Amino acid sequence: QQAALLTRTGHEVLVITGEPPRSALPAPVAVVPGIGYQRAENPAMPPEQVVQALTEAMGQRWPGGRPDLLHVHNPTLAKNRHMQTVLKSLQAAGLPLLCQIHDFAEDGRPEAYFAGPYVADCHYAVVNRRDRQLLVRAGLAESAVHYLPNAIAPADWPESTTVSANAPVLYPVRAIRRKNIGEAILLRFFMPMSASLTITLPPQSPRDLPGYRLWQAFVQHHGLPVVFEAGLRDSFHQLMGGCRYALTTSINEGFGFTFLEPWCAGKALWGRQLPDICSDFIERGVRLDHLYPHLWVPLDWVDADALRRRWCHAWRNAARQYGWQQPDGAGERGWERISAGQRIDFGLLDEPFQQAVLEQLMASSAAMETLADLNPFLRSPGPPPSSASLIRHNREMVLRHFSPANHLERLLNIYQRVLDDSVRHTIDKQALLAAFLTPERFSLLKWSKSDG
Repeated sequence: QQAALLTRTGHEVLVITGEPPRSALPAPVAVVPGIGYQRAENPAMPPEQVVQALTEAMGQRWPGGRPDLLHVHNPTLAKNRHMQTVLKSLQAAGLPLLCQIHDFAEDGRPEAYFAGPYVADCHYAVVNRRDRQLLVRAGLAESAVHYLPNAIAPADWPESTTVSANAPVLYPVRAIRRKNIGEAILLRFFMPMSASLTITLPPQSPRDLPGYRLWQAFVQHHGLPVVFEAGLRDSFHQLMGGCRYALTTSINEGFGFTFLEPWCAGKALWGRQLPDICSDFIERGVRLDHLYPHLWVPLDWVDADALRRRWCHAWRNAARQYGWQQPDGAGERGWERISAGQRIDFGLLDEPFQQAVLEQLMASSAAMETLADLNPFLRSPGPPPSSASLIRHNREMVLRHFSPANHLERLLNIYQRVLDDSVRHTIDKQALLAAFLTPERFSLLKWSKSDG
């Protein structure tokens, strides 16, 4: 999308990728395997060879010259172990860098964590203001960390759509663990209708498949009205156009497309709010106050001792994987914080403990009442009864503040800052890690291995 916006406005672009794109891109493409994901079939190239290949690709695009700057996406994820070394070499050769972070290895991705320091003395861009604040607190200059939200393209959606009485509730998501599928199933118990809950796509990564299969088996065993993999049969446009409303129960987002796109399709959204992500949208007029930030469950509905042991073990294991030195008892103190009041957020549980909660709900109407007492929004689940004006308002705000034209203006302003302003700073990796490793963020869906 960035390449298309820049090309249409007369800028010279070269897209450099580690493998051939699956579809045509709106700019010239150079394939340099040395920057691709490192897999068994794609062994690592020596960094100096990668730098040479990149330099040659840029020289072919600009004979006798080079680009004004290099815009690198997600360079702090070690999907390629040489990327930081390569970038530092290009930087030393005089190429200005803009490093755009979409996801952090510190946020539940220890397998993608670089042991060494991140590239310093360059500009960074992020897709939400939370990440900007975290990087500034970790040592980067405010003037060189840029907020660059993604663009929402104005698709060909009607402003409102009439649906049938049994239209499904749609969770438009690839069902990876962080999307918290168990909570979507829990919410379906409280929806006063016969319509199904429809989930669009299966996960692709091996680490997410076991948990997904647990939910498929659970739904089948209990005969629950949940449909998986609808997106393999029908298009996203068809599913969104035909649903009652859209749902989200995700516990982790980078930008948060799900909080914006349904309104543009003439559909309301309901579910879990992520305050540190949604605040960007709320500040720009998108109304999301009908979403909930927590879903509390009684601690005695699960084996609390087993849960405590599992959570503390995952905490210690995470610290070990990152080489993070902690005071003795840090995990136990974190557990006391998240279990205060003998309740815990459902989103912090992994699949077996979430299924234990659902078993309680299916076994007793009194359990349904108990959960509704803890979470009053469950007594009237779904978007506000009259959502037409809310949909129109939010659609207008989304298209006004997150349009492609708005994105292009931000992008060009950032590029100019990169070219005009040199900077001296570095990321304190321990401070950044500490910002993500907090008990309230530490969900077993992110940090524990699925037992499926």
